Amino acid sequence: MNIPVFDAHCDTILEAKNKNCGIRENRLHVDLKRGSRYSPYAQVFAVFTRPAASWTELDYSKDWPEEVLKNIGAELLGKLLYEFDINADMLTLCRSASEVSKATESGKIAALIAIEGAELLGCEISDLERVYEKGVRLINLCWNYDNPLCGAANGPTKSGLTNKGAAFVGRMQELGVAVDLSHASERTFWDVAGIAKRPVIAGHSNSKAVCDNPRNLTDSQFREIVRLRGVAGLNLYPEFLKAGGKAEIDDVVRHAEHFLELGGEKALCLGGDLDGIDCPPEGMTGIESYGEVYDAMLRRNYPENLVRDIFYNNLLEALERML
Repeated sequence: MNIPVFDAHCDTILEAKNKNCGIRENRLHVDLKRGSRYSPYAQVFAVFTRPAASWTELDYSKDWPEEVLKNIGAELLGKLLYEFDINADMLTLCRSASEVSKATESGKIAALIAIEGAELLGCEISDLERVYEKGVRLINLCWNYDNPLCGAANGPTKSGLTNKGAAFVGRMQELGVAVDLSHASERTFWDVAGIAKRPVIAGHSNSKAVCDNPRNLTDSQFREIVRLRGVAGLNLYPEFLKAGGKAEIDDVVRHAEHFLELGGEKALCLGGDLDGIDCPPEGMTGIESYGEVYDAMLRRNYPENLVRDIFYNNLLEALERML
């Protein structure tokens, strides 16, 4: 399939663990066999977990002690690295944009590792340096609750970056680890933007102007991402696409169109959140359905070079500046 795909976020490794399957071929939203239909294909795999109870009722410090979270993160990272190893005939673990290009030019899938919620690696700089050595190159500062680094968009306080968080972000950018601000509170976003020395990413966040959800980006936030030469990834979760949560492919395109109106031609990418969402929009079933979004944009008379930028080039070029 002569369509390029570089997706900035999937939660497939957690679902693979829960369903006792691998990433080569499965019944989840993402597997390597379906992804390899695209040429080239690159995928950011996130290490992520969710509490058994509702996260809205979670007391972070009491219910999930730091060592428990770190152990979960280490287990999932280990499983992901194992999957990469046993599927080395199909994919290559990449630590830089140049390695992504080298992998895809050789006919392999390019895979990168993200951590969704820094509490899963540990919030000390030594923890960051440890996972960097293992190949982690993107980190969401938080998930749906506050942690020692920052406040979350869906957290109780909507607080910003802590002093520890500011030091952590600084070291991330020194190392060349992309700071992912999806899930971060708006105050955290602006605190990070104020100290950023490299571009930032919001790997799976839509437009708040199109769908008023706390997880989406305001126009001002997206313009700041444009100014910083970062990227935002289109999220396929229906609740983030359309009020009421009943979304179609056209709703994905609506978010793209709004970001493009804000000057996002080089600041927009894919960030489907596949396997982290209950179901994609109507008309989509998983990674294999990105071609439907591609065709929908072409039917709207968007130039194919622009669509290919959104689907692949923008994220690759942003990573060149971030890593």
